[in-house]
Amino acid sequence: MTAIRVLSYNVRYANRGDHHDAWHDRRDAVGRLVRFHRPDVAAFQEPVPEQRRDLRDRLPAYEFVGRGREADGEGEGCPIGVRSDRWEIVDSDTFWLSETPETPSTGWGATHPRIATWARVRARDGDAALRVVNTHFDHVSARARRESARLLRERLPTLATSDGAGSGNGERLPVVLVGDLNCTPGSEPHRILVGDDGEIGGNDGETGGNDAENGGVAGGGSPGDGPELRDAAAAADLRHGPETSLTDFARLIDGRRIDHALVSPGVSVEAFATLADRDDRGRYPSDHLPILARLSV
Repeated sequence: MTAIRVLSYNVRYANRGDHHDAWHDRRDAVGRLVRFHRPDVAAFQEPVPEQRRDLRDRLPAYEFVGRGREADGEGEGCPIGVRSDRWEIVDSDTFWLSETPETPSTGWGATHPRIATWARVRARDGDAALRVVNTHFDHVSARARRESARLLRERLPTLATSDGAGSGNGERLPVVLVGDLNCTPGSEPHRILVGDDGEIGGNDGETGGNDAENGGVAGGGSPGDGPELRDAAAAADLRHGPETSLTDFARLIDGRRIDHALVSPGVSVEAFATLADRDDRGRYPSDHLPILARLSV
């Protein structure tokens, strides 16, 4: 077994209206936090191009992949950084959470284009390999969150094979899916991803508004087609940190664990932490707390 530490962090987009919590006042603290905890894989949500450049500058030990969600590659991204002294990126790609995932698009009533970036990584000192998938679900459309979860479950068999074709000819790789899902454990998108997607009624515990629309997943796949996933927070032998992952920069917002790490069979979860590090101003460096999963593959 090979140990791997995977961090997921929504760093909040560079909003000039954030005043004293603007990105230029937070970027050094974000970089220090990641360097201190030294994850093997660091997956980020929301950074726009200038932030992606700042992350690369502040994390020189990491090789980054990922593009922005707009057609020209600009806009918010879901980049994945990998510690190049321990791991190498073999291949990577990005697809859109929509009915047309291969082209830049917005699906199911989402407020913005939403994407998933994946990377196949391999240990430099052994044969261990896995796929890391990083995503960010829509914060308004409940339908978009549900269908995004179904699309990911449909695509996981392809992402889990070493040949990337889902043909059965490649090696079956472990998968780690991380990101800001804008929903809490037990909500319908979360249950779809972990393969517990029976009939659910009422409020689904998600961040944004609920809607009554229903629609099939792109390609007609069933949510059960993908590998069985487990919530790393629930599966961990050791849990550390707050139960929530949302902040207003000054305080925690209770009951909002919307940042997740999900793992496929073959991945052992040793520990899961929600990191409540504050910066030198006594504030949180983002409106989300990063999560860190200590895994073995």
